[in-house]
Amino acid sequence: MRYNEEIKKLFKLYLEGKASRQQEEVLLRFLGSGKNDDKQFSELIEKAWAAEPSSRADSYEIDQEFKEIMIASESKQQKRILWIPVWKYAASIVFVCSVALGWYSYHKNQVKAIEVIEMLSRSTTQGEKIKIILSDSTIVYLGSSSKLTWPSHFVKAHYRNIHLEGEGFFQVKRDTLSPFIVHSGNMQTRVLGTSFNISAYTSDNIFSISVRTGKVRVSENTKGVLKSLSLLTPGMKLDYNNHNHHYLVNTTKVEDVNSWTTNRFIFKDANLLTMLGKLERYYKVRFDLKSPCLANSRRFNATFDKKNIKDIMEQLRMMSGEQIHYKIINDTLITIWGEGCK
Repeated sequence: MRYNEEIKKLFKLYLEGKASRQQEEVLLRFLGSGKNDDKQFSELIEKAWAAEPSSRADSYEIDQEFKEIMIASESKQQKRILWIPVWKYAASIVFVCSVALGWYSYHKNQVKAIEVIEMLSRSTTQGEKIKIILSDSTIVYLGSSSKLTWPSHFVKAHYRNIHLEGEGFFQVKRDTLSPFIVHSGNMQTRVLGTSFNISAYTSDNIFSISVRTGKVRVSENTKGVLKSLSLLTPGMKLDYNNHNHHYLVNTTKVEDVNSWTTNRFIFKDANLLTMLGKLERYYKVRFDLKSPCLANSRRFNATFDKKNIKDIMEQLRMMSGEQIHYKIINDTLITIWGEGCK
């Protein structure tokens, strides 16, 4: 009992931004150990969320940046409600026995309308980015080769559930009565009003969630059992391994969280295979790696800011000490090979 009280104190300090690095590590280890009772922290989390400011100061800045490179824009979806009449049969029988006289009475049938909410879906192709505005004014920037599924409108005081495959940057409209939840594979990301990025491509081994503003609660959903992993604040990033279910929480620059929306791609300690996978999605090209040993032979730290694919390949060649060679064929296929590597 005393241990749980100490953990609660650490959790409160963490939410207030007053926890030391060592205290954060103790708390995150506890949250990831499976020993925690999810209910014991819910009140503290709700209080922390309720204290968050409702404004989003970076909305205009991000929107203006995105307009410069956005290929298509999704207008606000029209609300469509389908009504299915369901006849509810209600009958009551009253029997009165008096001098051998009896009678029956029935109530009239009543019609009750049940609301069915239509689910909407939008997918992007390779090299495409779009902007979607949900019915609650939440803004979603959907990345290349991604899919978003969401209801045509949200019901007040109910969860706002949406599903993401791929990458998306979210600017969630604050609503303390209706938590916003993004489902992506086994990951569940819950917020009230904040901005954050999720990268969850099914072909990738690692899913990541990073926060620009506000607080984000990340959980793992395994066969219906929800396990809290971490509560992320601005500049924090969680990487989740889909194979072994391990995860790591580290830090990132706030301004880098949604860098892809403005064609700025950042790689930190990344192997060539990881880099090529991301570049394929956003530059609408295909890589043919003739020397497989190059895939994990070295690590790269690089930032490509609004560069075309030829400039990027030339920069990779120079960073490799000219050991990586490439040839661009018809602007869509790039062959890569290396010296002394078969």
